[in-house]
Amino acid sequence: MSTSADTEFSAKEVALHREGTDAWMTIHGEVYDVTKYLHDHPGGADVLVEAAGMDASEAFDNAGHSEDAFEIMEQYRVGRLKGAKKFGAQPVKVTLQPPQEKKAAASKGLAVSKSVAASAIAAGAIGGLYYAASLSNQEIIPAAMLEHFKSFAPALGSIGGLGGSKRQGGLGFFEGILAASAVFAVAGTMASHEFSEMVDFHANIFANPTHMRMPKSPRPDPLLVRGWLHPTAYQTLPLVQKVLVAPNVYRFVFELPSPHDVVGLPIGQHVSIAGPVGPDGKAGVSRSYTPVSNNSDKGVLELVIRCYPDGALTGGYLSKLEVGDEVQFRGPKGAMRYRKGLCKRIGMLAGGTGITPMYQLIRAICEDERDTTQVSLVYANRSEADMLLREELESFARRYPLNLRIHYLLDAAPESNSTLKQGMYTVGRVSKDIMTERFPAPSSDSKIMICGPPGMVKGRHGGAGRAGL
Repeated sequence: MSTSADTEFSAKEVALHREGTDAWMTIHGEVYDVTKYLHDHPGGADVLVEAAGMDASEAFDNAGHSEDAFEIMEQYRVGRLKGAKKFGAQPVKVTLQPPQEKKAAASKGLAVSKSVAASAIAAGAIGGLYYAASLSNQEIIPAAMLEHFKSFAPALGSIGGLGGSKRQGGLGFFEGILAASAVFAVAGTMASHEFSEMVDFHANIFANPTHMRMPKSPRPDPLLVRGWLHPTAYQTLPLVQKVLVAPNVYRFVFELPSPHDVVGLPIGQHVSIAGPVGPDGKAGVSRSYTPVSNNSDKGVLELVIRCYPDGALTGGYLSKLEVGDEVQFRGPKGAMRYRKGLCKRIGMLAGGTGITPMYQLIRAICEDERDTTQVSLVYANRSEADMLLREELESFARRYPLNLRIHYLLDAAPESNSTLKQGMYTVGRVSKDIMTERFPAPSSDSKIMICGPPGMVKGRHGGAGRAGL
């Protein structure tokens, strides 16, 4: 991929480069290709590989950086993130003390603290001796020691009471000096202790590397959190909207107890609806359906269901529902739980209302800015009028071309005023040739998913099934 500094990339395009041999990341709206910088990074290559394909702005801000970090980064810049606001904050310049000076300052501080502590001890000892001598009415300072003091400070000889005088009552001038010295010694000891701790604290900071590996803060996937649904007990929800979207097909919108509630349905799973108890006391039938809403849609549960006139649940119950009626639900049900990275490519074959589980998965992939899974959808119907969720599907295909490609299969050619363009559809049945042409080649990184009427599903291998039954 050729790039220039003015090129704009979507979050999906950045997310494609998330390997140790091809690592891009976004920092404050700027896109960087750090592949060649991995092994030069002071914090190690693993730190950058983990952030590859992502917005690493927060981790970058939380780590310390030298003044030239921004200059180093500029040579790896390949463009900007689409829609990102320009980062206006200027980097803070921090001048670090050279290692030799830091070590010298720390040693000097420790030496000062030791000196102050020693002086405090000495002053305290002298004060204690003086006080003890004064109580026993002994010479305060022996004559030999007095001569030693005089050699350093001759003026001391003129101080009254110094020359071996006995205590006569009250504090003399020298007693005051010693008392003050004792107080200063205590204060000095406390101050030196605090200063020593400060020196050690700064020494530890300077010892840390410029780039540090930041701890991860786990963020739960909103599409996987538990919600209103109960796996074994049926609960009721009121119907708040019912819209006919195609012949015999309705969009049902049910309201959750709180506008902040979520359904609690993992992607790939479905809910069970139970019909009412009949007049004979027998429990109604139950059927499973995949909602078109997910945990991103707070406060509602939405379903698109075809109501067959002779259907035990759909024709006799759901088609007759009115706004305000309550319906029983339970779930989640189903063995599949989609997760990002499940595979790189998915081929989907859907017929009629079989599009609803496919739509649920397509929506989750497209709305996740880091999910780069490529989906090839073949959607089969009797006619253009029978196509469901078309507007939503084509909107995803336009906005996320890296994620979704759609091809329609129709039993009957579209009308002359159709908005379907040549190349968007094929008239005919599901066939091996269609799937070979439209689906990814078999590999460990590819999966094929099928959901539709029995005739279409049974004919998936030989191609005898009709496009929509």
